[in-house]
Amino acid sequence: LAIATMALLLAPLTASAASTAPIVTTRQGIVRGVVKQGVREFLGVPYAAPPEGKLRWRAPEPHPKWIGIIDATRPGNECPQLDSRGQVKGSEDCLYLNVYTPSAAAVGLPVMVWIHGGTFLIGAGAWYDASRLAARGKLVVVTINYRLGALGFLAHPSLDAENPDHVSGNYGLLDQQAALRWVRANIGAFGGNPNNVTVMGESAGAISIALQMVSPQAKGLFERAIMESGPFFPRATLKQAEERGAKFADKLGCGKASDVAGCLRAKDAAAIVRAIPGDVNSDGPLVWEPTIDGKVLPIQPTKAFATGRFNRVPAINGSNRDEGTTAVGFAPVDARQYQEKVRKRLGGKADRVMTAYSLSGYASPSQAAAALLTDAIFSCTIIDESGLLSKFVPVYAYEFNDRNAPVADWLPKASFPYGAYHSSEIQYVFGDDKAMSPAQRKLSDQMMEYWIGFITSGEPGAHSPKWTRYSAHASNVLSLAPGAIGYESNFYKVHQCALWQSIRR
Repeated sequence: LAIATMALLLAPLTASAASTAPIVTTRQGIVRGVVKQGVREFLGVPYAAPPEGKLRWRAPEPHPKWIGIIDATRPGNECPQLDSRGQVKGSEDCLYLNVYTPSAAAVGLPVMVWIHGGTFLIGAGAWYDASRLAARGKLVVVTINYRLGALGFLAHPSLDAENPDHVSGNYGLLDQQAALRWVRANIGAFGGNPNNVTVMGESAGAISIALQMVSPQAKGLFERAIMESGPFFPRATLKQAEERGAKFADKLGCGKASDVAGCLRAKDAAAIVRAIPGDVNSDGPLVWEPTIDGKVLPIQPTKAFATGRFNRVPAINGSNRDEGTTAVGFAPVDARQYQEKVRKRLGGKADRVMTAYSLSGYASPSQAAAALLTDAIFSCTIIDESGLLSKFVPVYAYEFNDRNAPVADWLPKASFPYGAYHSSEIQYVFGDDKAMSPAQRKLSDQMMEYWIGFITSGEPGAHSPKWTRYSAHASNVLSLAPGAIGYESNFYKVHQCALWQSIRR
């Protein structure tokens, strides 16, 4: 670690605080946390060496051991990313995690590891306060950072050449695996059971979990999976990712360098984050993503789940009723834009879709677009995935249906209701009930019990109604709404899944 960073980590507490602060010894050294409202928190614990300098775009390496006691009372650095104003924030020295555990002395507690979302471009483990979930469920909860954007997912032939397997591009996924290995090695010291680990994530975090189920290198690192709003769409092949990487290198003036990898490593992190070239087809900005490289990810996730070639663990898998409103809130459309976008994306199939999602059937073009995105990207894709998984492992399918969910303060003002928008279920699962009505708080309690039961034993909590395993034949999707938890019989019809299945053929 840099001298300044190490000095900060080892900063002493006051004598009175130090006398009551919880201390835990990990494989790398001692960490000192803090107790808040009955929960022990250990924040900013390093789980791997800083991936900077010569370690940029390489698999994470173990963090060196330290002498003394690390002050783990505040989160570590976020990984480099753009903030809401378009400014670069964070540091490459960002491979930290946070541990929340009930303060009472305990051993063998169930463990949940949270993998955050954010389109593989933004986010941090510390954005999520897991203290209420840890206390209520008597769980050890871990939230993690992993490399994002180009720093986490750049593939390029020059990087392939440095790798013994001749692959590149999945550094963020390798970070997640390193964090899970850290949990296996160290969580017992925090009171957790290293053999009872559930991975849980939303959006890109849920996609990450699906990919870890596909990755042979993640075998044995977790016993259960909870995936919230994570469609398993086909990922880029290594060749496609390398083409994007070549455009990226050109953008930074390194494309013709004799040592492209060295040239790219000489750029500062802010320049890397800002340099987002056009996509291979010049159709919008490049979204950095995991790559089917033949090693970390040997095959596409849908093929893996259809054939049973994955790390078989029980799963909760679901989506929200109004996923698409979040995207449209940031980019509303008028009638002309709606039609243009549908035709551009779907070509000869556009007329069928615009008949099914006719502008006359919605209060505004933006709401038509939101319904289309909800069904095509999330609802129908995710329920089909549950059907594939259910042939090999127990799957519990849900739809979050509180269409009056508290609206997050990071969402822009919109002329339409957000409903059960993308990510709105997180506040219910983590018990962040400050803005909720009494009925919503009860729903949050019920959802926490379902999730805690699954994390603890692999079976969702037993309160009524009992959550039964999903079957594509029975189509038993549990609808989660205030005062109205029950099974949906018309999920496929409501989301027009027959249409989307025919279009994907």
